[in-house]
Amino acid sequence: MNEPQKSSLLYRHLYRRRSLTTVVGLLVLLASGFTGQCAPPFQDSALETYELEVISDASRILPLLQRPDEPFVMANLLVFKDMATGEGFEGLTGAEAYQIYSEGLTEIQAALGSRLIWAGAVRQQVVGSGDPVFETLALLEYASPTAFLTLAGNPGEAPEARIAGLLGQWAVASTSLEEPDPSPSASAERGEGRPFGGPPGVCREERHVPSRKPTTVSGLSLEQICRLLEGPAHEPVFIVELLRFADGSGELYQPYREAIAAANQETGGELIWRGSLDTYVLGNASPSFDEMVVTRYPNPRAYLLTLKRPDVLAASPSRAQGLELNWLYTADEVIDSFGS
Repeated sequence: MNEPQKSSLLYRHLYRRRSLTTVVGLLVLLASGFTGQCAPPFQDSALETYELEVISDASRILPLLQRPDEPFVMANLLVFKDMATGEGFEGLTGAEAYQIYSEGLTEIQAALGSRLIWAGAVRQQVVGSGDPVFETLALLEYASPTAFLTLAGNPGEAPEARIAGLLGQWAVASTSLEEPDPSPSASAERGEGRPFGGPPGVCREERHVPSRKPTTVSGLSLEQICRLLEGPAHEPVFIVELLRFADGSGELYQPYREAIAAANQETGGELIWRGSLDTYVLGNASPSFDEMVVTRYPNPRAYLLTLKRPDVLAASPSRAQGLELNWLYTADEVIDSFGS
């Protein structure tokens, strides 16, 4: 065999080996679920019962008196009337009337040592199905149950404005589990300048996933992605989650929580607050939620990138197995005063 023939034979042998290696590598990736795998879908679950209230029954206050004499958080989830009702509020929206009530509580709240942890105006309910959809979410810390009851007995300068503007709410006495100090390194600049969905209000579905797939790699459906991207593409967004655990304790869900926390270090996510939802003082839900989590992201794209990180995808079965119910909202932070 001459040299050219030997060289040609050697080339074909190496080519076959390289091709075989490539095929084996692809098979390994397929077996590991790397190629073409989607995370388990986020389910748009609805509650069996979902009731809002404006005035609480006196019996709902009793559990507050059984809480320790220490600070606690009241998680407030509100829906407003389209237009305010009642004399003196003609021409105002429900939200505008409620703002009058909130401003009338400022001095009382300060005197009682209350603290607004966070408040947000809802953009969209991204995951889950609620009717009506909450419009404002807020976390108010009270110095003690006694301080809260003192406020309830002294409803501020314009208590009638609350009735005029509020359609109903959930008020859930809660226990803080995590509230990290704000990080100066977590800024709106991280991830900015790379919009994920085009102009505000425009959902370009074809950019995210071929139409044949029911979900993206992230586990969000096309419709859920559209909800996520509704609003400014470059501005910070707050992701608010209501969680009910399948095992009651959250242990099954914990690997996913840890994966999200690690991924947030890379995508700019910053945990604002996490707490257990203990006692409904206003409104009710069945099944009830166990936890509420608020996280700030530089923009919606940063949250989507968090869901698509390999460590989060690997842990996503823990989300599907660990959650019985998951509602998720996008929100913009509200800086104004807020009343319970």
